[in-house]
Amino acid sequence: MNRTGIRTTCRNMNTDRSVNSSSTAFPRVRRPEDRAAEIARAALELFVTRGFAATKLEDVARQASVSKGLPYLYFKNKEELFKAVIAEAVAGPLAQANDVIDHFEGTSEELLRTLVAGFRAFEETPAGGVVKLILAEAGNFPDVARFYCTHFDIRGRDLFIRTLRRGVEQGEFRPLADLETTAIVILQPLAMFSVWKRSLAPFDPSKIDGDQFYTAYLDFVLKGLRP
Repeated sequence: MNRTGIRTTCRNMNTDRSVNSSSTAFPRVRRPEDRAAEIARAALELFVTRGFAATKLEDVARQASVSKGLPYLYFKNKEELFKAVIAEAVAGPLAQANDVIDHFEGTSEELLRTLVAGFRAFEETPAGGVVKLILAEAGNFPDVARFYCTHFDIRGRDLFIRTLRRGVEQGEFRPLADLETTAIVILQPLAMFSVWKRSLAPFDPSKIDGDQFYTAYLDFVLKGLRP
């Protein structure tokens, strides 16, 4: 998928735009990009609940209430639909987090807490299951994994790099020799907790909940960052 295609996919995934005529004489018409977004949202739900391999495009069409062949008009194969599903789930929250950093006026510690709270809010929605889905299918679909890493994972990492740099420059965090690696160390436990909740947590006798995890996580991370 080239850059133009990626921008188009992400733009199409961001909103559900319908054309409403001011005259009651004209019916409501959905644009083609609306159809693509509807199909991607239906696929997201099925991929997360059933798994990627177990979901057929016919299942997606049924979930989206469209004709059996319509998904093939927008996505040349299921792998391309997988990329659209990632964009549908992740692009919006990343853009919102970036906007938060651009306009945040509090301390860097408060900003880090806000980013983590935003990740938690995303992770606790059905769309949060896309993290586990991507990790589970990375070996089978390396092109999709590269797509995610290149266009979304790096952007998510950059949110934490910017926050760390801000804190170091303002003297709120101790000097850090490698901001990128530190950002990875901070970000990956969040992703893995999301995966754990959807895999092993139901069988773990410890029964750790989200409040416990995020409280302990922030306590540990912030103590390591403070001067």
